[in-house]
This record gives sequence, structure tokens and C-alpha cells, in this order.
Amino acid sequence: MSGYRFAIIGVLTFMMPLAAAVRAGEGGVATGNGPDVIVSDIEGTYNDVCTVPHSSPAIYQACTDPIDGKKIDAISVGTRSCNFGTTPLDWDPFSSHHPVIRTGMFRLWNGRFEQIGTSWVKHGFFATNETITCQSSCSTPNQGGYELNPGCSDVYDAMLNNGWGQTGPASVINAYAGSNPGPPAGYSGVQPVDARLQFHYSDVDSTLNAGALYFLQGHYVTADDAAAGNAENNASYRQALVTYDATKDTYNVNVNVNASTVDQEPVINAWQASDAAVQLVNARVPGEGLFLVGVRATNVGNTFWHYEYAIENLNSDRSGGSFTIPLPQQAVVQNIGFHDVDYHSGEPYSRDDWTATVANDQIVWSTVPYAQNQNANALRWSTLYNYRFDVNSPPDFTTATIGLFKPGFPISFNVQTLGPTLGEGCRDCNHNGLSDCCDIDCNSQPFCPPPCGISADCDQNGVPDECEEDCNHNGIADLCDIRDCPPDDLSCADCNHNNVPDGCEPDCNGDGFPDDCVPVPDCDGDGLDDCHDLCPCTTPPGACDAPNLVNCRYSNGICNANFPFSACTAQGGIAVCGDSSLPCILLTPCITSACRGGCLIGDQDGDGDLDLFDAMGLQTCFSGDKGVPAFAAPTANCLTQFDFDNDGDVDNLDLMEFTTRFNGP
Repeated sequence: MSGYRFAIIGVLTFMMPLAAAVRAGEGGVATGNGPDVIVSDIEGTYNDVCTVPHSSPAIYQACTDPIDGKKIDAISVGTRSCNFGTTPLDWDPFSSHHPVIRTGMFRLWNGRFEQIGTSWVKHGFFATNETITCQSSCSTPNQGGYELNPGCSDVYDAMLNNGWGQTGPASVINAYAGSNPGPPAGYSGVQPVDARLQFHYSDVDSTLNAGALYFLQGHYVTADDAAAGNAENNASYRQALVTYDATKDTYNVNVNVNASTVDQEPVINAWQASDAAVQLVNARVPGEGLFLVGVRATNVGNTFWHYEYAIENLNSDRSGGSFTIPLPQQAVVQNIGFHDVDYHSGEPYSRDDWTATVANDQIVWSTVPYAQNQNANALRWSTLYNYRFDVNSPPDFTTATIGLFKPGFPISFNVQTLGPTLGEGCRDCNHNGLSDCCDIDCNSQPFCPPPCGISADCDQNGVPDECEEDCNHNGIADLCDIRDCPPDDLSCADCNHNNVPDGCEPDCNGDGFPDDCVPVPDCDGDGLDDCHDLCPCTTPPGACDAPNLVNCRYSNGICNANFPFSACTAQGGIAVCGDSSLPCILLTPCITSACRGGCLIGDQDGDGDLDLFDAMGLQTCFSGDKGVPAFAAPTANCLTQFDFDNDGDVDNLDLMEFTTRFNGP
């Protein structure tokens, strides 16, 4: 390695402009830090069928659920993924460092959104690094195998996701950590539908579900994506169409070609997208994964309301073990219901329904506790369960509680959602057993037990101040802070009228005004404000802009010299740089911006030029070619400062690019 580094000084001495002809392709535009895999498209399905064994010609028959004996069918779903991040995503089929893919099927019918099918997981085994559907440039296209590069895509069509060889149970996956035990041992099913996305005939029969809408979800889980904090955009959904094939006694499920994939949104969002009356909120486990809670309240007459809840566990490994909704005193509750999805093909989990209990002014659904059965029917990752009832109380905001199944802290957490109105239109926002009205005024209701009347209500909105937003934790509700703010106190003013005191708003330069009220200066005019500019006031004017004129190369071989950069890319061409007298084939793509974080690439000292001091920094960071024996992994700072071609190393190609930009001493 030292030989490489000493060679740099000799090359710098001559400042040979060779890099433009040999530099590798430029990296893609990423949207997140680190690796970030998403499902960009749900592309198609493969429908499995059962036949009478050894019959010729084939005699078709329905497969049956070995547990309940009912007719079942199954499909496999094709998925295309993209790396929307800034670094490669691990895709090693021989270790645990690869994604797993889980799919599910869902039905919206009669105001209810339910999961009707789930699959085992497919273990990823090869990343093709294609340039399709990722909405950003692929950093190293067509270099497949052990990682999915930024901006690149990979596809598993429905037939590939149908294979048992890379199929494993979902029960061994920790979705929050993104971990899996490594390559599966393989699976040999009894029926063609085993381990696939299974569903019951009764859930798709058009005579039983007239007018139903169906949706498919694809969900990728992997460790480095989770470690980068990017695990909550990994599920996407698409509408599907279901038809019956009487000749084979089977149901065909196909994607709706008139409906696009809704990427980076869990499938429960389809309920709200199809029904504006649905309320949907995120419910995050403190220090762990994410649930999503949807609710629809419907007036069913005779003073009764129907409450329909759907909860999707996106990626919590601790899982849901109970769900609690507060009820008004002496409430009349009826038509209590629950719905889950059936595990199958040897997954160890119970299929027993949750029990519902009405007592102590609340309704609680719960499964068997973890201490009694670790494989009880908990609400686990990438599944959706339903809870429903009728009660003689109209809807209002309420606080529900999700109890967690696996041991840990906390044992439960609260969710703000819709539920029955408590008392005479008064809620219990601080969960002290008293209505909010009694908290504020002992005489507000016929009977307010002590301690009552001890909560302030500075804005007289009927909500105790301790339940109001108080961003600066001074004991005064934000709205009252703003209302009573002295004229010369910037901390409690509200310059942008968003009901948040200015002292709680981002103020990166500390001038006392929120950043969106008084714009942060950009002293060097490079398009990045001084708070986020790593090299404020030093970048030369225009240095961060894309090139104005380029050589534009098209797939048919035509190359236009001195062509506008924006017009070239808009017409599907590739902008290439260099001497316009040279053939396009000798030129490589342009770097669209010479800056990162407001600094010139290669300008380690941030003084606005590339000089000998920066050359010494390059010598220190030089790593050699990634993957060869002499390679030494560079630091993140080295990659930011000197990896011109964004390929994960600081090598001779980056050195050559540095020489073309050198303007020291």
C-alpha cells in the first residue's frame, strides 16, 4: 500500500489530465443515508394449482388447509427493489447479510380492511444492479452479485419468488433488527401451495365478497438497511384483481395493470386511500419498531356506533399481545369481533383467535401471554389484525393501548386514535381516572370524585394544560405561551403562525429567529445555506453547478458535441465530458456537481481550491482499488472528500480526476 501512496507525488508533479478518459461512471442520486432498500414495483403474480397425483391428462382439484380442511389457493408475487440510499446494500446469499422478502394479500370489503393471506419469506440470492424504475442513476449498473448499489434495482419475478430453494419461515426473522439466520435449508412442500402466499377460497369468492377490492404487499427486511434507520419505507402495495377459473377450480390473482404500485407505504394506507372516513396514525414502540393503527367509526342507528380497527405491525419484533379501548361508564357493548391471518406450512404459531373482555370501563382483546406460550398468536411483523365492536357512544379522540407480547420495557404503549366518547363529552387525557371536565372543575358534572378541580386550563378549551403541547417544558401550554408573550421576547413569539413558540423551532445560526422565518445566509452562493455548508464562504461561484455544455451520447451511437446538459438528460442521453474533438466512446459521464456538502470534492482544507495541502490529504486517504489485495478501506471522510467516482474507494481513477482539477500550489 505504501508504494501506491508514494507514487501519488510523482503523478501530481506532472499534473497529467488523464482522468477524463478513464474515470468510472458517476454514482446515482440517493435519498437516504446508508443503504435504503424499497419495493419500487409489484410486477406480477404466479398462480399455483393442485392436481390429482400422477393423472394424465392433469385432473385439477382444490388444495386443502390441513388444519381446517377448507379449500385454499396460493400465489407468488414478483417484486422489484431499489437501493434509494447512499451506500451499497449487502446481498450475500451465503451468509445472513441479504434481504428477505415477505408478501401478503388484503381485502377491503364492507368497510373492513383485512389480511387474508401471508407467505413465508424468500431469501435474496443475487443483485442484478439494473437501471430500471429507481428514479435515480445507478452507480455501477450490471455489476451484480453481493450488493445492490445506490440507485440500482433488482427484480425477482413471480416465478423466482415461487421457488422453494431460497424459501424459509418468517418466524425466524427479527424484522426490527433486519436479521435472519442465513441461507435457508430449503423446503419440500406437500402441496404446491405450501410456503406460498396462501388464501382461503371463501375470502375471495365473489358471491360472498361482492364488490371487494384486493391488494398485495411486498416487504423487504435486511440488517444494514435497519441499522441505517431506513426500515420503515420497505413495504409497498398494489391493487390486485381476482378471477375464478372453473376448469381448474382455482382462483387467479393478478396485479391491476391500471393501478400503479404505491411505493414506500404499508398496505394499510390503501384503506385510507379508498375511504376518506378512515383515520390512520403511526404507533411507534419506544426504542423499537412501528405499528400503524387505522379506525373507522360508523353510525349504525339507535344511538349505536360501529368501531372498526385495523392494526398493521410493520417491523416490531416484540409484537402485539393486547389491544385496549376505553369505554364510557355503563356503556352497552355488542357485536364484538376479531380477525387475523392464518399461518401455515409449518410455521410454529398458534391460529387461536384473541379473546375479548369488557370490564373496568374498557374493552381488551388479548392473546395467550408469552410466559404461557412463546408461539401464541401475537400480532407479528408484516401482518394486520382487526378488532371491532358496537357501542352506544359517538366517536371522539381517545387513548388506546397496545400491549407488547415479548418481554421487555415498556410492556405497553399508548396510541392516540378515535374511540367512544367518555362521560358527557369529556375525555381522560391524563389517564388519572377522572374525566377532563372534572380535572378542571369539580362542578362540571353531577359527580366528580376527588381529587378534582386541580388542573389549569389557560386557554379554556376544556383540555387540562398538562395534556396540551408544551414544547419548552415550562408548564405552560404552547398556545398560552404565544398568547401571553411579551413583545420583546423572541422565544415565545410565533413568527410563522404554526402555534409553536419560536424558541422550540430550528434556529441553526442562533439568531433567535426560526430558519423558515428568516432565511439562513449562503455567503458563497453555492446553493447550500451556511448552517449546512461544510465549507461556508469559500466555494467559488458556480463551482457546484452542473456543466452547461456537454457532449451528449445516445443509445443509437449518435453523439452531439457542445450540447446543453439539461436538454441532453431530458432527451434520455448521457452527458459525457472532455475534448469535443474526441469520439464519444473515449469519454466517460460527467460529474453533475463538483461539490459535496458545499465543499469542492478534493478540497480537504475547505479553502476553495485543490492545492498541495489537499494532495497530501489524498495521499493519506489513498486506498487502492476496492476488492484487490492491496485495498485498505478508507474512512467515511476520505470517501466524501476524495472518492470522485463514488465507487467506494480512493484509487488511481480518483487521483487522475484530482489532477485535472488541481489549481494549487
